[in-house]
Amino acid sequence: MRKISLLILAGWVFALTGDELAQQMDSLKKPSDSKVDLLMTLINKKGKTRSSSLHSIIKDDGEKQIIWFLSPANDKGVAFLKIEHDERDDEMRIWLPAFKKVRRISAKKRSDSFMGSDMSYEDLSFRQLDEFTSTLIGQEIYESISCHLLESIPK
Repeated sequence: MRKISLLILAGWVFALTGDELAQQMDSLKKPSDSKVDLLMTLINKKGKTRSSSLHSIIKDDGEKQIIWFLSPANDKGVAFLKIEHDERDDEMRIWLPAFKKVRRISAKKRSDSFMGSDMSYEDLSFRQLDEFTSTLIGQEIYESISCHLLESIPK
């Protein structure tokens, strides 16, 4: 019985908080530049799906990013550019080939939906950890790997 009590106590003492886990994740080594092909699948309330193929390039530790939509045909050629700045608001622009125009995403529009998804334009920017409260809300097995579920809410 004594061994069980010590194991439970040791687990309790060394348990991570959500903020500590977010800090550990942030401190992991990341590539400064990357290229990735993505498939974004949107599912509406009726269960109908719509998939978009994208190509993304990230430079300078995430300070610069461009995303091109490759498909479907009605989104093909749309491009999103993000340039982050330390001393002023980040620049966000979107190229709309149907109109042959570049549109700036104003600070007021950052919370708007990104291309009809649940993500906002703001979600594509780097997050300062001290601006969020992170909470561990559980664990889940994903592809046979035990993963923490972390919820981050703006302060």
